[in-house]
Amino acid sequence: MGMTRKYWKGLDELKETPEFLKHRDQEFPRETQVEEFLSDERLAESSTARRDFLKFLGFSVAAATVAACEAPVTKAIPYVNKPENVTPGMPTWYASTFYDGNSYASILVKTREGRPIFIKGNKDHGITKGNVNPQIIGSVLGLYDSERLTSPMKGGKVSSWSSVDTDIKAALQDVKSKNGKIVMVSNSIISPTTMTVIEEFKSAVGANFEHIQYDAQSFAGIRQANLETFGEAFIPDYDFTKAKTIVSVGADFMSSWLMSTQYQAQYGENRNPDGEWMSKHFQFESVMSITGSNADERGTIKPSQQANVLAYLLKAFGVSVNGVSTTLSDQTRKVADSAIKSLKESRSASLVVCGSNNPAVQVLANKLNMVLGAYTTTINVNDKLNMFMSEDVKMAQFVKDVVAGKGADMVLFAGVNPVYTLANGAQFAEGLKKVKYSISFASHADETASHCKFICPDHHALEAWNDYNPKTSHYAVAQPTIRPLHNTAAMQESLLVWAKLASRGGKDSKVYYDRIAKNWEMYGFSTQTEYADWNTYWGMAIHNSCMDDDIPAATAPTFNEGALSGLSSKLPKEGALEVVLYQKAAIGTGNYANNPWMQEMPDPITKVTWDNYITMNPVSMKKDGYATTFDQENGLNMATVTVNGKSVTLPVYPTPGQAVGTVGIALGYGRGGNGEKIGKAAYQTKEYGGHVTDDKGNPMPIGANAFAFVGIENGTMSYSAEGKMAMVEGMYPIAATQIHHTVMGRHSIVRETTLDIYKNRDASAYNPKHMLETHHGPEEISEFDLWDAHPVEKIGHRWAMTIDLNSCYGCGSCLIACQSENNVPVVGKDEVRRGREMHWLRIDRYFSSDEEATIGTKADEDTFAYDKAEEAAENPKVVHMPMMCHHCN
Repeated sequence: MGMTRKYWKGLDELKETPEFLKHRDQEFPRETQVEEFLSDERLAESSTARRDFLKFLGFSVAAATVAACEAPVTKAIPYVNKPENVTPGMPTWYASTFYDGNSYASILVKTREGRPIFIKGNKDHGITKGNVNPQIIGSVLGLYDSERLTSPMKGGKVSSWSSVDTDIKAALQDVKSKNGKIVMVSNSIISPTTMTVIEEFKSAVGANFEHIQYDAQSFAGIRQANLETFGEAFIPDYDFTKAKTIVSVGADFMSSWLMSTQYQAQYGENRNPDGEWMSKHFQFESVMSITGSNADERGTIKPSQQANVLAYLLKAFGVSVNGVSTTLSDQTRKVADSAIKSLKESRSASLVVCGSNNPAVQVLANKLNMVLGAYTTTINVNDKLNMFMSEDVKMAQFVKDVVAGKGADMVLFAGVNPVYTLANGAQFAEGLKKVKYSISFASHADETASHCKFICPDHHALEAWNDYNPKTSHYAVAQPTIRPLHNTAAMQESLLVWAKLASRGGKDSKVYYDRIAKNWEMYGFSTQTEYADWNTYWGMAIHNSCMDDDIPAATAPTFNEGALSGLSSKLPKEGALEVVLYQKAAIGTGNYANNPWMQEMPDPITKVTWDNYITMNPVSMKKDGYATTFDQENGLNMATVTVNGKSVTLPVYPTPGQAVGTVGIALGYGRGGNGEKIGKAAYQTKEYGGHVTDDKGNPMPIGANAFAFVGIENGTMSYSAEGKMAMVEGMYPIAATQIHHTVMGRHSIVRETTLDIYKNRDASAYNPKHMLETHHGPEEISEFDLWDAHPVEKIGHRWAMTIDLNSCYGCGSCLIACQSENNVPVVGKDEVRRGREMHWLRIDRYFSSDEEATIGTKADEDTFAYDKAEEAAENPKVVHMPMMCHHCN
């Protein structure tokens, strides 16, 4: 079968709109368009000299220069050999571990002159096999954030550790004497030693103590479903390497679902056409995701139809679930039938994953995996995931109590920001004022910390020791790569000091390090036989960053059939318009909203930078009167989305592949709505090309806070709901890096074919040789040279970069890695709109359809087949193609 697809980057290019044709042949089309949109005064305000970019970002290396003059801290071990003293110009690498409550990876940290400058994945050790994501790579910039708190705060004013320690010890004594209640709210803690410290603190203070684990993105629905079906609340280990058929129902497992950094590596192993076999991937989802863009076949569904898909698949295997509809659209049913065929062929070598946080939907996924026999191959219930322990019910009750003024006498916040991430965050903030003692370990005076009486800033991860147990069979260590830049302290040390179990150790403190080493000697080294002594074992653990236990064998659990009864009443109800909340690859849940690298990273699907928006299918937009092509001069139509009485107003972005009847809004935006100091990059400041201000002239947050739409259903957080949408007056300018580029008719840019053609035909069938027309007829381009060949025998080989295009899935990690390692500056929204983004490489995203019109030509209006193009726009195929800079040859 020949490939006749037309590749297009945006809907304006597909339809060859007048706006597209007007700017197509200009060398710098975006600059011309933005000049028409912005006044000269605005242009002058937003232009920033490259040498000044750090100053405008609010990031400084001054403190790092001082800290880097001395070794990081006790027992930091480089990953590769180096001289005893730092050699100027020569990098030193350290193996460590990254965990921020949302992402996990084994990493290598590059330092120069004692300063961390670059993070990459550790391919030699750890369960993530060298895979990272943009947030992990970009986290190094946060070390140098000038908005970080440099000392503890008391009552909103700078204080000292001695003063804060004295006051908090007295507060603990006061609570204890009155038999009061202490509540600690943290993100999911996967550090064994941190849990030990919390237990020591609990025992020492002797008060009524409760620890609640709470994640901004909850996966409690999986745990609840496993409790109902298998009798234990857990998240199993998934192994994509053994799955010949992968069915994902709303799970973006290559970007934001559970242990995505591990799944990326596993998924890639069997997507190689030269391997023994290739996995077949089916995706059913609402918003076009990174995972969905890589699927072999993709069906579009509303969130409320996830159960329909699973019930339809179960029915094909002889399982009927009373009350659960199996109705699907024609297009989705076609994909589902293809998935059934593949599942029946692969059986136990199959894997079904589901992104819903509704326990009833997850029960259906469990049943399908049980029928397939996946629990003995691709799913291991004995190697449990310890991440995402969010206790949604406990947290909801605590919030209700605090709002009512009776939640606790003392509350401690570690790694969480509930005032921002709760749907009723404003009410919670008011209730927090009634709590007698409140403490935050935040690095910034963020939405929650700014309402606390004490802020006791924790170290940045690159300054700190820690240990991790992300799943049953794996343990890891994080070591510091630089001395603390500021007067911060490890959260664990603070707890021990306040419990009178330790004394402050200062910048070179060994308090928490000693606790970690003691734990590893007691529970790790004592079980090992291959190491002669403790020092050898501990040194190797730090050098490699991790130690693996034996992986327990997979066994099939007993399925409780009673879990299938009464499911229909627990499933989400279908609405005319369903609002889907999702995470972007760069911003995540909002932890990186103040990171300019993340803000300027083009979204892998939309290619938009610096903004939040409403994703909507162009077919729906046209029907509802929204402009379906990107108007660079005037911007996008605005709309207000309302869910349960709460509203946000954002621009509407045409997104091919979005399920009709749904809209998507990314979480993580709208940070600092009350002027909290969380970093300039989170606001629409002039330095970043934003010009939206409030009534007092202060810059407004970028985007809107979609956490306002998160509800609680069946005891877990829900990230979709029925809503309403209405157009509002005004247009909004957006900065995108690709939507208005042209392929200029060069169809040879993307080469793709089927596995059958690749395996059974000559390469010329799918990758014909490039020919040059000459006076003597067509000849191979390889026969011609514009300059002399590189003299390898004289000066050696040149360095060059090659990429397996079949392995690129468009995540954007390489873009941030290049920006980090080469210190490439951000330029801000206005400059991106002019086409002046500084990224040294980019990843082009091509939509493809069966529309055969050649780019640059247009058939007669009366005969041109627009219907075909509209079908492709509704659910197109996607191809990601990285484009290297000249530096990479």
